[in-house]
Amino acid sequence: MATARWSAAGTLGSDVSAGTLNSLVAGATSAFFTYDNSTNRDLYAVIQFDLGSITTGAGASITLRQFIVPTGGTAPDSTGSVGGGYEANEMLTVGASAKVGNFRIRLAGPYSLRFCVTNNTSVNFAGSGNSLRFITHNEDVT
Repeated sequence: MATARWSAAGTLGSDVSAGTLNSLVAGATSAFFTYDNSTNRDLYAVIQFDLGSITTGAGASITLRQFIVPTGGTAPDSTGSVGGGYEANEMLTVGASAKVGNFRIRLAGPYSLRFCVTNNTSVNFAGSGNSLRFITHNEDVT
């Protein structure tokens, strides 16, 4: 009988947000940024977010949305909740500090994937020091 195990994780990649999180207004959603999964065809990702120092209160969070853009397709018209895709939410620590956390997601297929982030805090994100970086992995079956 075969046993499924996690494959070795990849390495932490470079920032894919291209500055879209810098100074993101409280309650706003960022522009799209892209992660192209059409070559590696990874199944899973941990997406590490780093936010520059902000002062957050109880209940502060950020939401990551993932949209599928099939090869030859176009990006969705909206970065809001309209349209397909997946969503993950992460709570932030309370107080004044840089915020670091992880989204653990299943990648939505071997496509060019679009992502956006919604700032669910009562403060604007810092003007710099914000990033989103992927570590991908799959399953091994032996």
